Amino acid sequence: MRGVIVPLVTPFNEDYSIDVPALEEHVDYLQKAGVHGIFINATTGEFTSLNTEEMRFLAEKGRELVTSAFYLVGTASSNTFEVIELSRHARDIGADYAVIAPPYYCPLGEEALFKHYSMVAERTDIPIILYNIPSCASPLSVPLIKRLALEYSNIAGVKETIDSINHVRDVILEVKGERRDFKVFTGLDGHFLNTLILGGDGGIMACANFAPELHLSVWKAFQEKRFEDAFEGARKLAKLSRIYDLASSFGSAIKLAMSVRGFPIKPVLRPSYVTDGPEVRERIEKLLTGVLG
Repeated sequence: MRGVIVPLVTPFNEDYSIDVPALEEHVDYLQKAGVHGIFINATTGEFTSLNTEEMRFLAEKGRELVTSAFYLVGTASSNTFEVIELSRHARDIGADYAVIAPPYYCPLGEEALFKHYSMVAERTDIPIILYNIPSCASPLSVPLIKRLALEYSNIAGVKETIDSINHVRDVILEVKGERRDFKVFTGLDGHFLNTLILGGDGGIMACANFAPELHLSVWKAFQEKRFEDAFEGARKLAKLSRIYDLASSFGSAIKLAMSVRGFPIKPVLRPSYVTDGPEVRERIEKLLTGVLG
């Protein structure tokens, strides 16, 4: 698995129920665009606002819909045993990978984090992508990632949603250097090309929900050694990533951008998230017009 992977939004109706037709249409759009992977129950998908049954439903529905790309399912929870159950469910329905963020709310030390992930790795055989997102959960250090990767063969990679290219560099050099099949993805649109240059495998990036053609153009140009084109695309991604600074959450930024661009997904977020108002929408529209035209 390499390339452009999309952490999927979860479409909601005005009454906060899951908008299944919009989900179906969006997955179809992304596959036709040519993305390499689709990741359901992601941070962008507001997984913390879903109950366990909804997470299972979305995982099953996504498995039905995703036919031409790698399929990743988020199975994170602050309850280790729930993570195990969700990861087994992802395996049973035929997902290619489970993506697991650290437990959130309570800060955890490295031994606690190691125990959490080791228990999951020992009790399910689905390939696991670690999810390092220190803005929302306890951070995963390079030594911890390395320890998990070298001890458990089914810990297959890491998504790095961290604004530190030095951290990503060290993961690539120290972990991928000893285990070549270990996958390293950025979670930040603006670090996509940086990660590829350092030897990473791609990106799992939220803006690809509404502008996958831009991410795919950077990927293709880099693979074909058309570096000037890759640089130009990367500069656009860097500008586009400012969208996260304009809104109160990842979900609000992405759903407002999708609304601006005419996608059939309503700008509805479940509480306790809120959708930002007209002023934020206008700023997002101005940013998109300047970058995407």
